[in-house]
Amino acid sequence: MHTLEEVRAEYDRLDRLLGIDTRGIELKISTRAVRQLGSFRLPARGGGRARITLSALILSDDAQFWDTVRHEYAHAAVHILYPGERHGHDRVWKQMCRTVGCSPKRLAPEQGKAAELRREKAKYIIRCERCGAESRYVRRGRAVDLMQRGRGRRLRCRSCGGNRFVLLVRQEQ
Repeated sequence: MHTLEEVRAEYDRLDRLLGIDTRGIELKISTRAVRQLGSFRLPARGGGRARITLSALILSDDAQFWDTVRHEYAHAAVHILYPGERHGHDRVWKQMCRTVGCSPKRLAPEQGKAAELRREKAKYIIRCERCGAESRYVRRGRAVDLMQRGRGRRLRCRSCGGNRFVLLVRQEQ
């Protein structure tokens, strides 16, 4: 299991490489983050600190962990080097990814050990009756709420475009 101390050590190494200082950015591990492997949030307009949040799901998957750590660092570095500009996942950010040693792609949480853990933790499963495609949810959200209220026809299947679904609710284990 990786720790925030390891993340900070890697960020310090990358700071020296780029000549910047990311120590003012808060680091956090979230057990609630299941749809994203990590995120970089800018500080609120009224002040505060920027924050990098990493999903607890990736702590035991070495390759995915380090790629996510560097992916989020690339966002922070671009923010520091180009103040006032928003770059998202554009060419500036992709170049930074190559510089810090991570994949210049948006990370896909549907791969690796994190995806396996997410599948295991899912309490709600919405299955398309037409093609069998499944969407899994750890927490109750809009789609689950619509299904429970009998308004599931407002939803569309990403695979086939169908609008007939079955909601499966796993009991606590």
